[in-house]
Amino acid sequence: MKSLQLKPGFQLAILRIGVAIAVLFKIFAEFNDLDMLFSQQGIIQGVLSKPMAVKYALALPLLTDFFHIHNEHLFLSITYIVFGIAACTLLLGYQSRISAFICLVIHMMIFNGYNLLAFGFDGFLFSLLFYTFVFPVGKVYAIDEVRGQAGPINAENLKLYLLVLQLHLCMVYLTAGVSKSGQDWMGGTAIWKAINQPQFYTDFTPLFRNLLSFPGMSALLSWATLFIEAFFPVLIFIRFMRINQLTLIAAVMMHLFIGAVMGLQLFAWIMIVFDLSAFAGVFLQKRTAEAVGLQSDKISNYMYLTGKR
Repeated sequence: MKSLQLKPGFQLAILRIGVAIAVLFKIFAEFNDLDMLFSQQGIIQGVLSKPMAVKYALALPLLTDFFHIHNEHLFLSITYIVFGIAACTLLLGYQSRISAFICLVIHMMIFNGYNLLAFGFDGFLFSLLFYTFVFPVGKVYAIDEVRGQAGPINAENLKLYLLVLQLHLCMVYLTAGVSKSGQDWMGGTAIWKAINQPQFYTDFTPLFRNLLSFPGMSALLSWATLFIEAFFPVLIFIRFMRINQLTLIAAVMMHLFIGAVMGLQLFAWIMIVFDLSAFAGVFLQKRTAEAVGLQSDKISNYMYLTGKR
């Protein structure tokens, strides 16, 4: 039986598809509450949001004022419909760069205009949308590729794209680990306190409360989280005994836990997409890695994209 052959740059397809799905999830979660979230009479009204807005930044509230738009409901609905169409075409890889640009601009206008409603997911989505716009994501597993609008990915450029994603992700985990050096995490009580906060209650919360009732379990999970995040930038490059693979699996499982137990599904999804876009190559054997264009040089050998020539 012939094994599955991955195309060069398949990580960029993971990035494109994962980001597009994240945008669609965001639209699905917010569409029925657009007036409550983003209108001048919503939960964050103009008297609060406008003084905090940066005057030169592109933002939805400034746009409505500039064009004297009175029907905010219609404007917000049309904006999100365009957002959704662009996300669908990005998912399919049709006019990928244009689709990514539209998604990036709309998300930027929402992010800039209503930053009081933003959380970690929105920041990471903004970063990954930017990468999706800049990188040639339409060259792999995309309609653009089938239609001949995108040529093959340059192997040297691909290494640079992956290196950027990897360095960014390593900095994210390192700063997250360092920021958790306080009493709650070092004392091993952070996980217990987190799942007992009402805003994080889900159907899985009672199950994990029972799990954490065992002596030392809360401390073990808290310290494991701290260890994974703080040492991710080192462990992910250690190929001995497949430590890099185990590290990536642990990071993905950590985000699955966050999504299931704390109800932060969007944040969990975008982080898993980030993880796999940057480091899915750790699961490739040397021969397969070479087949998808990840030959070694001084940078990629260190970043373990492949083995030696």
